[in-house]
Amino acid sequence: MKTLIIHDRFQFRGGAERLVLILAKALNADIVTEFWTTESYDRRQVPGKLITLSSGEAPWIVWRYFRAQFLFFFKTRKIIKNHQTIFFSGNNCLAAGFHFWRGKKKILYCHHPVRHAFDLRQKCRDEQPSRWKKILYYDIGIWLIRFIYWLSLQNMNLVIANSENVKNRLQKFLHQKTDAVIYPPIQTDKFKHISQQDYYLSFGRVERLKRIPDIIRAFQKMPDKKLIVVSGGPDLKKIKKMAQGHDNIQIKGWVNDQELSDYVGNCIASIYIPIDEDSGMTQIESMSAGKPCIAVDEGGLKESIIDEQTGKFIPAKYSIDDIIKAVNWLTKARALLMREDCQAQAKKFSQERFIKNIKELIYANRH
Repeated sequence: MKTLIIHDRFQFRGGAERLVLILAKALNADIVTEFWTTESYDRRQVPGKLITLSSGEAPWIVWRYFRAQFLFFFKTRKIIKNHQTIFFSGNNCLAAGFHFWRGKKKILYCHHPVRHAFDLRQKCRDEQPSRWKKILYYDIGIWLIRFIYWLSLQNMNLVIANSENVKNRLQKFLHQKTDAVIYPPIQTDKFKHISQQDYYLSFGRVERLKRIPDIIRAFQKMPDKKLIVVSGGPDLKKIKKMAQGHDNIQIKGWVNDQELSDYVGNCIASIYIPIDEDSGMTQIESMSAGKPCIAVDEGGLKESIIDEQTGKFIPAKYSIDDIIKAVNWLTKARALLMREDCQAQAKKFSQERFIKNIKELIYANRH
């Protein structure tokens, strides 16, 4: 079966993008995406043909979504014609699923339904300072986005959720049943326990849903504790400014894979506190190196972290003091005692298991 993966965009070195590359290699698949930036992965990792539909991102939030739908609908018809199995990864690319070809199998790997249109709609609306944008984006545009997303789901032969958390969102907001829950793949051999140095590590993407500024605020109050941030994103300048004058906080930005492995392998523990994370890969990558994770007790993180065994939870409605207490609780000695449990837990989310589950699902539903 000739396979095609249609993914929103390769803008950063994120977990979804890594998943697509792993899946493409396992299925020897071609990839279609809206655009691919230099801040994302090396294009040479694509095993088959790579097709980009545009050179970059549109400037306005809502227009980005509709422009992407337009591009994927009008520029993928001939491409899809030459493939038998089509995987969809993301939300902006789903218009490509409206093309009908008899005998094609369309599979959605759902990282999450459009968050600003569903579970985070009210939060995003409240945070929008412009009254007319509140109305245009969140009172009018959102309903069109919801309809397009719902209609797209009806074109899929199979819907896979990346966690029970996302499965529940699909049921709650769209009354959509899923065919399987298959957790994202972790390259468990990529991260190894090297040593235990004197720092805590944040390597989730630097954008508002990941709440990196709250981690910075906590370490501003702990000058005796060291924090290193090794990732980038739209809020990178903001956190660099926050870290100024605090010698215990280092902001490295994006680093290469070898440097990231070294930082993970040598830290005391990682810290990851996103808003209702869909599934999460950062915490499992940390555990694969035997490093526990300080995490927020909500979303998909509850499906992978075992409190006080492979990490330490802070409350869903936390304060900065809750982060401080967790860091003080997760000492070097405690973190070291968790090493074996962390590595054992991470193996449950291995790349090999992911590929096995995907292939079994495809072949079980091939007709």
